[in-house]
Amino acid sequence: MKPIKFKHQLLLLFGLSIMAWSCSSDDDSNNNQNTQAQIQASVTANTWIITRFVDSGNDETGHFSCYAFQFGANGTLTATSSNNTYTGTWSITDSNSNDDSQDDLDFNINFNLTNEFEDLNDDWDIISYSANSIALIDVSGGNGGTDYLTFTVGAPNSNCSSETQTTIQDNVATGTWRITNFVDSGTDETTNFSGYNFTFNSSGVLNANNGTTEYNGTWSITDSNSNDDHLDDLDFNINFNLTNNFQDLNDDWDFVSQSATRIELIDVSGGGGGTDYLTFEKN
Repeated sequence: MKPIKFKHQLLLLFGLSIMAWSCSSDDDSNNNQNTQAQIQASVTANTWIITRFVDSGNDETGHFSCYAFQFGANGTLTATSSNNTYTGTWSITDSNSNDDSQDDLDFNINFNLTNEFEDLNDDWDIISYSANSIALIDVSGGNGGTDYLTFTVGAPNSNCSSETQTTIQDNVATGTWRITNFVDSGTDETTNFSGYNFTFNSSGVLNANNGTTEYNGTWSITDSNSNDDHLDDLDFNINFNLTNNFQDLNDDWDFVSQSATRIELIDVSGGGGGTDYLTFEKN
């Protein structure tokens, strides 16, 4: 009889341990979901600005100083300035639903663009979060460097655009323009755009039309240093989501010169990629 009683005790202890493990697992899963839900609720409830963006050691916070970010509950991410609006996607995903560690959460951002906003695209790790701030990090493999991104609740400064930036934007958004020079790494490809008139709409849409064919892309002018009014700090961003000649125009161009009727741009590629030149003149 005693062996049977001892056996029953073992079975009872085993059953209790299974129940305890099951409850613990359920609690961890629920806690992790709660952490994710708390961050999502905070993010969607506010308007945010970027107060820090360091890309492999380069401080590029100023590229986004004029933009307010809205994280929609439907996964839409909208960046809005006084001149442009860009739409992307965002999400928070959990790589391990069995515990409540912040380290298991990824903050995913994607803008399908080829301007400065594509630099924000990543599955960021969360360093810290509160109701007013979210600090993110990404450590790239293969000596790719470490990136830092911080969103803070707030609104852009009302005068975050420089006078030079505003002047160029107003000039470009008036009338139609044509390409009078496009040199791609030493090859003159100006004729690829003959007959096309370009319209830089204030909404950020860039339209190219030759009377029979029409293409739409995006454009913007961003300021890498909103603390001064220097032309060298401005980027002229162009993006056509195409696979023809127009994709060659995609870049964050630097300014050589600008006037009400002529914009000269340059891009010097790293790693011996050559130098590109692009000139628009008003019709």
